[in-house]
Amino acid sequence: VGLAFAAMAFTSGCAKKNSGAVTGADGNVTYGTTADGSSDTGGIGLGTLSRVHFGYDSSTLAADDRDTLEKNAKTIKGNKKMRVLVEGHCDERGSNEYNIALGERRARAVMDYLVSLGVQRSRLEMKSWGEERPLNPQSSETAWSANRRAEFVVLAK
Repeated sequence: VGLAFAAMAFTSGCAKKNSGAVTGADGNVTYGTTADGSSDTGGIGLGTLSRVHFGYDSSTLAADDRDTLEKNAKTIKGNKKMRVLVEGHCDERGSNEYNIALGERRARAVMDYLVSLGVQRSRLEMKSWGEERPLNPQSSETAWSANRRAEFVVLAK
């Protein structure tokens, strides 16, 4: 029995993580996404808010990301009980410390923009994951671009 338990403990520790890879109709592989581009991990109300992406070493919101955030703000404001965690993410380049700080700047930029659109600050929280939770675990420009993002986790709905 002890040997069987040890074997189960060893194999469970070595289990391969699900990458969350999804192959779309166009044949492209995306990681950790649903059809609308929103996160497939997190809290209640999955798929209600769409992620935004950032340029290399940047926490500046592009015009199309502002459009996405306007839609997200409308959804949040339309549900008075909704509380949201904004998660900042980075690609694997740079030190852990630098990427945690960059992820925080990204999450803060998103939160500040949502607040400027009328979302109450008290309904928003933030967390930086740095490079710890990539959408795409590969090391390529395509993967790095996908990993530079802010995600939304609905904490209460």
